[in-house]
Amino acid sequence: MESLATLILVMFSILMLSGPINIGLTSRKIQEAASRRRGLTALRRVFILGIGIIGVFIAINFMYETTPLGPKLFALIAIGGNIYALKREVDFSKSR
Repeated sequence: MESLATLILVMFSILMLSGPINIGLTSRKIQEAASRRRGLTALRRVFILGIGIIGVFIAINFMYETTPLGPKLFALIAIGGNIYALKREVDFSKSR
C-alpha cells in the first residue's frame, strides 16, 4: 500500500510542478542565458518538451479518473500552464 501512495504522490507532484517549472524555463532571462550556448539551448528545449508532455498526459489521466473536484482543477491548471509555456517557447524560437 505504501508503494501506491508513493506513486500517487509522485504523479501529483509532477502534475503540480510541471507547469511552473516550464514557465520558469521559458522566462526571458533563462532563454537569453541559454541562447549564448547552443548545446544548452537544445538541452533546455528537450527538458521543456519532456516535462510538458509528461505533465499534460498525467493531467489528462487525472481528468478522466473518478477523482474529486480538487485534482481535476489542478489538472486543468497544469494543462493550461504547460500549453502556455510551450507556446512561449515556440514564439521565442520563431523570433530568433
